[in-house]
Amino acid sequence: MASASFLFLSPALPSELLTYILNHDTYPTTLIICSTRADFISSLADDARSETAQARSPTGHVAVSPDVQSDKPARGVGQHRLLSSPLYQVATSRHIRVVYVPTVTHLRSYLSVFSPEESPIPAPPANFQSSPDECPRIILFGFLDMHRDTSEWSAQGLANSLSAVVELAYRLSWQAAIIEPRNRNPSSTFEDMLKEHVPFLSGGGRRLALDSDEGGWIGRTVEVGRVMKRWFRFEHGQWDANYSGDGT
Repeated sequence: MASASFLFLSPALPSELLTYILNHDTYPTTLIICSTRADFISSLADDARSETAQARSPTGHVAVSPDVQSDKPARGVGQHRLLSSPLYQVATSRHIRVVYVPTVTHLRSYLSVFSPEESPIPAPPANFQSSPDECPRIILFGFLDMHRDTSEWSAQGLANSLSAVVELAYRLSWQAAIIEPRNRNPSSTFEDMLKEHVPFLSGGGRRLALDSDEGGWIGRTVEVGRVMKRWFRFEHGQWDANYSGDGT
């Protein structure tokens, strides 16, 4: 993140998002989940169950990497990495602020009054090891999904929300990152997401295309990527290096 103040990263699983934040972020970074708490916890639980199941061999035995040794009981092997390490749980609960904003209106209101001084999350201990060039961040997960299928799914609506994020980040001298959720068998790529079209103005309606069952937008449209790149640089997340696209 030191190379850019504002990044739009490729979609990630909930567990990949949390692992990334815990490995790279510093207090008082704030994670904004653009959904209800129940929906996020449900998706995280599904993700953890899927990864745990994939860690087992086809015969039902736990598959252990030959370069990993442990004196822990076998029942601990095969657990999801976020569940098997209490350090992750401590870091998440004590030093990373997590908030849930289920609607666009909630998001904009929250950003307009956000203050790190009002955070209930305590600072880490004085001997906490962190890189001197680390910078706190505002991280939004599911930003586009929250706008989709609402009257704010437009260049105007996205720009209004993005400008609020950027204004807050500049005011605090923080960095900002946006990450969209994905499932284990995605039907589209990061690049496809950037090419998705939205109408210019909020409230734009759809019309039924004559030659298909898919709806088209009334009036002029623009690609999501063109709206985002006004402020954000696009990058693939480090989780993409270990993702083959086949759910493994």
